[in-house]
Amino acid sequence: MNLQKKWKGLAVGLVMAYLFVCGNRGLWNLYQLHQEKKDLTEEIGSLRSDIDRYQLEYQTFGKNPAELEKRAREELNLVKPGEIVYRFGPSVR
Repeated sequence: MNLQKKWKGLAVGLVMAYLFVCGNRGLWNLYQLHQEKKDLTEEIGSLRSDIDRYQLEYQTFGKNPAELEKRAREELNLVKPGEIVYRFGPSVR
């Protein structure tokens, strides 16, 4: 009888240890959630810096339409009606 109680106690202990480590609210799950929270916090910081940069650009373009035109010409290759654009490739030596 005593040996049977020890085995039952050991089995219950092993099940509890497994659930403590690997269960739905176990240590492994908590570790994964902590890592996910850390990654999301870093992403939020990156997105906030992007927002700040875009807000600064928006304010710059609102105050200086010439800057907006310059960026449109450089990045989007836009031209005014009637303009002729000459493009020169790299020189070959």
